[in-house]
Amino acid sequence: MKIAIPESLRRALAGRLPETVQAAWYRGVDDVAAAVRDAEVLVIGFIEADEIRLAIESATSARWVSTHAAGVDHYPIDLLAERNLILTNGAGVNAPPIAEFVVLCVLSAAKSFPFFAVASDRREWPTHRPPADELDGARALVLGYGEVGRGVGERLRAFGVRVTGVRRTPSEEPDIIGPDEWRARLGEFDYILVTAALTGETRHMLGADEFDRMRPSAWIVNVSRGALVDHGALAESLAAGRPRGAYLDVTEPEPLPAEHPLWRTPNVLISGHSAGRSPRSQQRYASMFLDNLRRFQSGEPLLNLVDYSAGY
Repeated sequence: MKIAIPESLRRALAGRLPETVQAAWYRGVDDVAAAVRDAEVLVIGFIEADEIRLAIESATSARWVSTHAAGVDHYPIDLLAERNLILTNGAGVNAPPIAEFVVLCVLSAAKSFPFFAVASDRREWPTHRPPADELDGARALVLGYGEVGRGVGERLRAFGVRVTGVRRTPSEEPDIIGPDEWRARLGEFDYILVTAALTGETRHMLGADEFDRMRPSAWIVNVSRGALVDHGALAESLAAGRPRGAYLDVTEPEPLPAEHPLWRTPNVLISGHSAGRSPRSQQRYASMFLDNLRRFQSGEPLLNLVDYSAGY
């Protein structure tokens, strides 16, 4: 069996591929077409949508496409479905570092830490300090209670935070609500944490109406996709005093243009799609891929199958 694999995974997969596999390594768009020729499996090594489409279009013999990405909103779902290709994603691969990043944001918001970072950089001893709060007893709403959302919930509960998760599908876990319930309850929460997948239904799920329902003291943290939040409405709502602030690891578009008002809005921190950084993520993806490769060869159901109708 021939599989096309990005060169970036060679070290993580060294000595771990089955003897029955012929690996065709590629470095980028210039050599991916040659690598995928006659390959049954394509492992995506690209981020940009046009490069992903090019690789998939070139993989005329492929039956399975594997990606390390959790979100596949930038994938050519129409082409994949038309070709009857299987697509598996990397949901959970980056969950630990992203969940930790969300906790960092929540703690930073509670303690007004950016104020002190700026003061320290200016070598100024703060005399008029901004408000600070404790996490014990605070309430957090996690929009998208999948692998990342669950990791966020587990970590925040250790600080005494009361966590409510939102799932598209029913769950027997405690404090989980459905997609039609959370808007009416927005005023209950101190932190609104966005970890949902981007689909046609979730685009701009947080807009002017939702911001109006939030507490003036509430904070938003988005580590999923920028398009889940209406940035124009967010800038206006923050300027009007509700919610208090936002930590945006993702924006719409990326990078956010320098002239966008969110760059100049107080209590906004933009971290440039950095939440998932970890040297361990590649090893997790390699292990996940090898497990799925074994399943693929033996005809077993694959893990992390993308539902084209749902969009994730």
